[in-house]
Amino acid sequence: MGKPRNEHPDDESIFANNPFIESFFEWMDSPEGEKHLEIYDVLSKLLEDVHLDARERKVIWPDAERLDIEQSVQRIQKLYRNFPRDEIEEFMIDWIDMGYEPENYSPQQFNELDRLTERWIADHLRKAKTSKKRTRTRHS
Repeated sequence: MGKPRNEHPDDESIFANNPFIESFFEWMDSPEGEKHLEIYDVLSKLLEDVHLDARERKVIWPDAERLDIEQSVQRIQKLYRNFPRDEIEEFMIDWIDMGYEPENYSPQQFNELDRLTERWIADHLRKAKTSKKRTRTRHS
């Protein structure tokens, strides 16, 4: 038997001398990165007991209130006034798209959930883009 080989020497690591990774870590240590992590942690905890009705496009809160994405963003912003609205919305969309994982779903149910949430998010983003265009005046 020969000497065991190191399959990934440090100098060949994708993390070594990678400007993207280095700038990402620098950003994470910045005040903006720390604020982003704080928002992520708080919202992750807040949404632990929240469910979705993807067919009706509603976020179901623990108090049984059923809200759309925009209403949910407003609800969160009332609780955390120092969190930027766009970061809350982005988190909600990501959570609906990839973070919501109900227990005991069959593969078929997950496929249906994916199909419904993809349409829901696409429609939400399309409406948001349209409403931003409409709110402009001829002077803006």
